[in-house]
Amino acid sequence: MAVTAGRSSQRKLFGAIDLVGPLSVGRALFLASLGLGIVLLEQAFRWPLQLPGHHGLEAMALLVVGRLSCTSPWSATLVGASAATAAVLFGADHGPLMPLFYVLPGIVLDLGYRLHPRFGRLLLFLPALAALAFTAKPVVRILANQLFGMQFGSLRFGPVYPVLTHLLFGFAGALAAVLVWRATQRRLSR
Repeated sequence: MAVTAGRSSQRKLFGAIDLVGPLSVGRALFLASLGLGIVLLEQAFRWPLQLPGHHGLEAMALLVVGRLSCTSPWSATLVGASAATAAVLFGADHGPLMPLFYVLPGIVLDLGYRLHPRFGRLLLFLPALAALAFTAKPVVRILANQLFGMQFGSLRFGPVYPVLTHLLFGFAGALAAVLVWRATQRRLSR
C-alpha cells in the first residue's frame, strides 16, 4: 500500500516506539503515569460489587505493563510507589495501611521476576506471579486483623474468600496485560 503525502506508514510510526528499555526520565514518567492510572481507575469505578480484589483487573494489568516495559529491576515497585503517592494526593481513604497495599504487590512482582527472569517468557508465569503479588493485600489485612485487631470489610466472610478473589482478579488482569503486550510486540516486529 502506498504512503500518501503527509502520512507515515504504520511500520514507521510504531517502529519509533521502544517497548522495553532502561529507566530514563521518559520511562520513569511513563511508570508514574501507570501508577496514577491505577488510582484514577479505582476511583472512577467504585461500584459496590462485594467482590474483594476486583480492582486487581486494572491494577495488576498496569503493574505488569510497568514490569515488562522497563529493564530496571524495580519497575513494578516504581509503579506501585507512584500509585501510593497518587492515592495520598487524591485522598483515597483506605486506612493507615493504604500505601502498603499499593507498593507491596509491585515489590513481590519485581522480586519474583528477579528470582526467575528466564520464566518471564512463559505465558502464564507473570499472571501467576501477579496473582500471588496481589494476594499480598488480603494477607496483610489478615495479619493486621490477627495481630492488631484491625477490621476490614473484605474479611467479613473469612480469609479464604478474599484470598481466592484476589488471586483470580490479579491473574486475569495480568493475563490480559501479557496477551496485549505479546500482540503489540508481534505487530511491531513485522
